[in-house]
Amino acid sequence: MSSFRVRFESVKCLSPATRPRRGEARRVKCDETFPVCLCCVRRGLICSSTPRLSQWQIETRWYSSPVDTIVNRRLLQYWLERVCRILVIDPEDNPVSFPVLEHIQESPALVHIIQSVSARHEQYFSAEVARIAPEERGKALASFRNEIGTGKTRPLLSMLTALLLALSHGADRDMTDLGKWHLIAARTLINKMLEDTSHPWNLNPLFRLCLAIYLYWDMGCSYLVHPDEQQELDTPGLSLAVQQVGHWHHPMYGSCTDLIFILGNLGRRSFTREALLEKQLYLWNPTLTLLYESLRKHGLILLYRICGWNDTFTNPCLEETGLELLIHRYALETVNHLLQILASSNYLNFQSLPILTAGSELRREDNKLRADLLEGIWVARDIGDDKSSWIHHMLRRGWLLVMG
Repeated sequence: MSSFRVRFESVKCLSPATRPRRGEARRVKCDETFPVCLCCVRRGLICSSTPRLSQWQIETRWYSSPVDTIVNRRLLQYWLERVCRILVIDPEDNPVSFPVLEHIQESPALVHIIQSVSARHEQYFSAEVARIAPEERGKALASFRNEIGTGKTRPLLSMLTALLLALSHGADRDMTDLGKWHLIAARTLINKMLEDTSHPWNLNPLFRLCLAIYLYWDMGCSYLVHPDEQQELDTPGLSLAVQQVGHWHHPMYGSCTDLIFILGNLGRRSFTREALLEKQLYLWNPTLTLLYESLRKHGLILLYRICGWNDTFTNPCLEETGLELLIHRYALETVNHLLQILASSNYLNFQSLPILTAGSELRREDNKLRADLLEGIWVARDIGDDKSSWIHHMLRRGWLLVMG
């Protein structure tokens, strides 16, 4: 196993005359505004300024390894210091940052996909992405197939590779392809790890990390996969694993793995289970009021909007008001909760699902909250009696966008 050391060094300030790479030809000075240079924004350019010099200087001793010749040290360092932050709510608790160094020598596929995602992030996931990003992803796919075929790579690392392949796939701007084959492959790997009695999964923090990321990913796809292709989520093995994870604080979204599991089951339509899911949702007690309460009400809004009225629903709020009024009330509460989260908070990374669900329910009189969100849905609501959710509108257009 490799070892690495981190050496602290004084920070060297950038010269104000530093120019973004794209602006060098036009002699555009970088105003050092991060993450985007405002000079480039005003000119309609994609700012790709050189990242600030870090006080972290990495010294890594590499043993003889297949990845020695494929590591792009600039892209790897960019991942460790900046890109990996999009996956967590607390940058100080980030197992896919420097701790990942002890694993990458086992998996060339993981190295390639990290470098691909870094290259895309560096260009703000632009359609005009640098050639290195698709090249690295192609190499990652080829290496991944080889690793799966030989079985020499630990399933945990293959699982992490599959997750990052899906993240990279989502940047292709093909709104009709959610990357379901990556999702199916990830579920196969999860099942293998749960069945491996020689390496108990609950003793490995990396597996807990991958399991919970998979549940979040599955939740974002649960309404997008055709019913004939859906894999049962609430299996005994997976349910037991979620129960054993309990309120473990996950670096990606905190202590709500059980809520994520409930929300993932919403997309698997079952008339006999709807009342149980509703009860689980309204009884679930959030530990982070603003974000978790918004996710809880996102689930209730979708359940009521997509499944409609069910005589077996037991939410006491339904006794006080009708279904439509309750959905609208939940939507207003959700939007107001999310607007209270500071713009500087890492929790902004995980607002997309509840803000879309609640935002699409806003009415004409809610113009102060509507701003410029989801205009197509609101127009349909204003001119007719259309009570569809944003998921209905998205699927009508053939879009399969993974939200989350």
